[in-house]
Amino acid sequence: MKTGRNVWDVAAEAWVHFVRTGKDFSRDDVVNPITFRLIGNIKGKEVLDLACGEGYNTRILAEKGARVTGIDSSRRLISYAKACEREKPLGNRYFLKNANNLIGFKECTFDLVTCFMGLHDIEDYEAAVAEVGRVLKPNGRFIFSIPHPCFEEVTMKSVKRNAADNYFERVLHIVEWKMERLSKQFETVSFHRTLTDYSRMLTTNRLLIRRIIEPRPTPKAMRKYPRLKNHSKRPWSIVFETLKLP
Repeated sequence: MKTGRNVWDVAAEAWVHFVRTGKDFSRDDVVNPITFRLIGNIKGKEVLDLACGEGYNTRILAEKGARVTGIDSSRRLISYAKACEREKPLGNRYFLKNANNLIGFKECTFDLVTCFMGLHDIEDYEAAVAEVGRVLKPNGRFIFSIPHPCFEEVTMKSVKRNAADNYFERVLHIVEWKMERLSKQFETVSFHRTLTDYSRMLTTNRLLIRRIIEPRPTPKAMRKYPRLKNHSKRPWSIVFETLKLP
């Protein structure tokens, strides 16, 4: 199976349809509400959105008054983001760029760096976190969400298992996107890591963990989408808010 940028290039059309037609309710009704609550007031702030994809959350950041730069390693997803910016300008800038090499961005540039459900897809996450620490201003924040490492589903050789079955095994695994609400099924790849791994990388780069939140769907969201009830019993995702030490 192809890895890295290619899998998202192949999945791009189906992914764009998925998120732009309101079918990504795990994002809209579980992860995003609490994440944007953590982000708070960003009017006039310089924001970098890592692994921005087709720009869904990048546009929300801009609508909140931030000056936003989005990067992604998928050429096709970035082309969708740029096309949307041309049609409905928000002032967003988009670049085809790997998160582990933010060449062209100066040190201490951004007030906030975000990464919505993307850091687990980045193979060299150590370099990516180091780059976040480099481009953040002192006292700037890095806010990111990932699948909860304790409960994520890992698919190895077409066999699914819960990460808790072998939590400490760091593996590249296949993510099968087979929901009926997708216009086309596809596969991507992800990297299972432990909470200790993420904590160590943050600490190494002087990023202090301020808050960790395990999002739960609201009762309203569960009434609208009954399948979200599973997320009310155990967390599907986890959100980190970190602060760059001076």
